[in-house]
Amino acid sequence: MGERLKYIIWLVVATLSILLIWYFRAVVSFLIVSAVLSLVARPIFDIIKKIRIRKWHPSNTLGALITVLTLWVFILFFFRVSVPFIVKEVHFLSNVDLDAVFDTAERLLGSLISPLKQTEFGKAGLEVVQDQIKETALTFFDFSRLRDLAASLASFLGGVFIFAFSVSFITFFFLKEEWLIVQGLLLFIPNQYEEGIKHALASIKTLLRRYFIGIIIQITLISLFVTLGLALVGMELQHAVIIGLFAGFVNVIPYMGPLIGAFFGFLVALVVYVQMPVAPDFLPYMFGVFIVFLIVQLLDNIIFQPFIFSASVRAHPLEIFILILAAGYMSGIIGMFLAIPVYTIIRVIAKEFFFNYKLVQKLTEKIRE
Repeated sequence: MGERLKYIIWLVVATLSILLIWYFRAVVSFLIVSAVLSLVARPIFDIIKKIRIRKWHPSNTLGALITVLTLWVFILFFFRVSVPFIVKEVHFLSNVDLDAVFDTAERLLGSLISPLKQTEFGKAGLEVVQDQIKETALTFFDFSRLRDLAASLASFLGGVFIFAFSVSFITFFFLKEEWLIVQGLLLFIPNQYEEGIKHALASIKTLLRRYFIGIIIQITLISLFVTLGLALVGMELQHAVIIGLFAGFVNVIPYMGPLIGAFFGFLVALVVYVQMPVAPDFLPYMFGVFIVFLIVQLLDNIIFQPFIFSASVRAHPLEIFILILAAGYMSGIIGMFLAIPVYTIIRVIAKEFFFNYKLVQKLTEKIRE
């Protein structure tokens, strides 16, 4: 009876904890973002702490302050460079007649698809594909939400200010006192589990730091290579930058991200081609776009991803694929993005406390600290 009562109490405590986290989800999101930023910025903090001028060296407070300011310089510089391109691209794409674009594409591809139209199966298949592509394109180029955002701009800016200030403030203390998160979590942990939790959190901190730093490197390289490649193909820099940024950011979603980025790239490339005053040959132009995405994806699969995942996830590709699908069904794009970090945390904790189970041993055998 006592054992059953203990499990009931644990269930009640877990349920109440989940409800509290959901109720204060805004605060929890601030803490999560701040924790990730502190992990990513820790190398900058360590470099600042190594500065020596005779007997003087920066304190933790000064080092954390300079690190947060450095982060803001990078963020503001990124927005200063990218926002004008984004605004111009939104204005350009919002004025596009997609029906005219697809009619032009169908005419240009007439020599390739005309044999397929000779058969009933080919004709029906082409109609289904065309309808699906048009529907997806309308989803991509639906800018009606921007008008809703503009209508509540004051509220939006107020929320951004609170978010930025809160995250900066929390990140400062996470950098200044590295083990602050651990100390806070240990307040809720029984004494007999304290050493195991400390060891697990140290492993999680190391693995996630490598993962998120690797993700930033991956986004940067993919955005840069896609932008340069499309510019070499003959696309205007404005469009190439937007496609590169989009492809880089969505690529963090394993498996689905590259497909979404490439589809968006082909759509914009098609729209841009139709608007060109003096257009090059259609097939070489689109083939060049295809080659750019193919080469970048090969680089990502052969070089970038092994570097990132070998340092953190170390999981079987099928295991990750099933995980991403499940997370996508439960929480959409956000779930797919968070699936790997959350799974990494679960595996480390399982390895620390449940290693006697064969399933846990199999799933965590490749984890390295």
